[in-house]
Amino acid sequence: MNDQEVCIENMRPAHVAACRQRADVAFLPLGAIEWHGVHNPLGVDAIKAHHICCRAAGQLGGGAVFPALVWGVPQDSFFVNKSSSFGDLSEPVAKALETETQRVRGFASHGGMDIQEQWLFYQRLLRMSLEQIAGLGFKSIYIVCGHNPLIHWARPVAMAFARAARMAQQPVNIDCGGEFDAAGLTLGDHGGKWETSITMAIEPLSVDLDELQQQEEYQGIGCGDDAIESTAEQGREWIEACAGAIARDARWLIDNHPEMPSGVNR
Repeated sequence: MNDQEVCIENMRPAHVAACRQRADVAFLPLGAIEWHGVHNPLGVDAIKAHHICCRAAGQLGGGAVFPALVWGVPQDSFFVNKSSSFGDLSEPVAKALETETQRVRGFASHGGMDIQEQWLFYQRLLRMSLEQIAGLGFKSIYIVCGHNPLIHWARPVAMAFARAARMAQQPVNIDCGGEFDAAGLTLGDHGGKWETSITMAIEPLSVDLDELQQQEEYQGIGCGDDAIESTAEQGREWIEACAGAIARDARWLIDNHPEMPSGVNR
């Protein structure tokens, strides 16, 4: 099965029913629009999470992949632009985007949405997405966080939704994790060799390592120092490892419904 065959937006109602009969699980990738270095597209997180979900569904021979739920208001340490382990990158990011630094930093101090409002909105959006997925008949949902910190916000929403579904006597079992968690890998990074290699394998024309080499001042700016070592071959190897592990976990969800996996409660 290719990626398009498992995408829910391409299915007619009969196709949705048929994919559930083959494997009653829906995949919901979570991503973000944010800086991943001058060499990567802004949507790296969603690109890799969605593709890995499609590969997992293909290995199952069924199930459906929903469009990536993309979130990216970079006003806290979960995003790179303003303040993170990379430090304040608003000035170099603004320079690369050819815009004003203040625009990158945001408008919360002038009456915009504060951090708490942003995350409450996101959790409500995720909750309604789960409701829609269950409303199409899926009894199992696998959430894959391409932007790894989103797991901290997705897991409590998943737990609350699963509880509500049980109370309604319409159980939905849910698992969630980063794209590499099921495979037991600890290689996740931000714009480094991991994310860049995977993106090169999925959309090779969207990555330009030459641009990173030519702009030395941006090496290590909001991206791993090892990004320059990235290869599509390595990316394909990691994709298959992640997709295979997620497919195995998804099969567990299907075979053990309505039992909840321990991972949701970690």
